[in-house]
Amino acid sequence: MRPIVCATRGGEASRRTQQKAIDLAKKYNVSLIWLYVANPSVISPANEAMQRALEDELKRLGRALLSIAKSRAEAQGVQTEVTVLCCSDIPNTISDYLRQVDASMLVIGAPRAAGTTQVFGPEEIEGFAQVIQEESGVEVVLVT
Repeated sequence: MRPIVCATRGGEASRRTQQKAIDLAKKYNVSLIWLYVANPSVISPANEAMQRALEDELKRLGRALLSIAKSRAEAQGVQTEVTVLCCSDIPNTISDYLRQVDASMLVIGAPRAAGTTQVFGPEEIEGFAQVIQEESGVEVVLVT
């Protein structure tokens, strides 16, 4: 079977999403790809050198967060790899990546309640998931 991709930001709030992805990878006996997508366009650095530095730092942060998820999954017997991408168009980037790796499924987290410090509220994440599923043809699992 094709790999499962889990797009995650890491940290405490992402653990249940990561564990769901691990459980699914074990259930279907497939590899798991951790995906971190950084969007440096949310900050406007003063110049191009600062922009490159910001992208480098976001990628470094992503690799560090995903290495923790990778260790957790491998401790449970799941083969994993990590991918860190930088872009300003997150839905299209994720859709393209899912096609590129021929993913069977995408696992993403959804906030439990509106008003939390999440990037998306509950309604936005459902729309985001629908766009990705339509664009990529890959099943999207929302973890609440």
